[in-house]
Amino acid sequence: MRLIGGSWNPATISALAAILGSLTGALASSVSTWITQKHQDRRDLLAKRIFYREQLYSDFISESAHALADAIQHNLQDPNNLAPAYALLNRIRLSSSTDVLASAERVVQHIINAYSEPNLIPEEIQSRAAKREDPLREFSDICRADLEAMTSQLP
Repeated sequence: MRLIGGSWNPATISALAAILGSLTGALASSVSTWITQKHQDRRDLLAKRIFYREQLYSDFISESAHALADAIQHNLQDPNNLAPAYALLNRIRLSSSTDVLASAERVVQHIINAYSEPNLIPEEIQSRAAKREDPLREFSDICRADLEAMTSQLP
């Protein structure tokens, strides 16, 4: 850069301003892209976690309902009937809140207790259904609250 008479050359000032403007624009664009990508990655990860938990809770409800239906009609003759519910319970233990886990443990305990009780006849099953006795209701409600809390974290 040459100084002409102790001042900046106007062409130099213009060129320097253009270069600094371009650098500032490029830097701002890069930072903006980085921030956007970081938030998108977090959003995607949270969405995947929500989907995983929805599947896990749904699978647990399905397997527990099958085991409960078997338990109220039969004595425990094949412990393998409890294996899917126990496997899902332990998957819940890995990733879910303590409230969800505690409720899932109560469901499994209820199933085990049902196996040790006398078998129900169809009329007793209908009576319980009419009274809306649902050992999975609490679990479902807690899971819904858990999923809603996770969904509220999505930006």
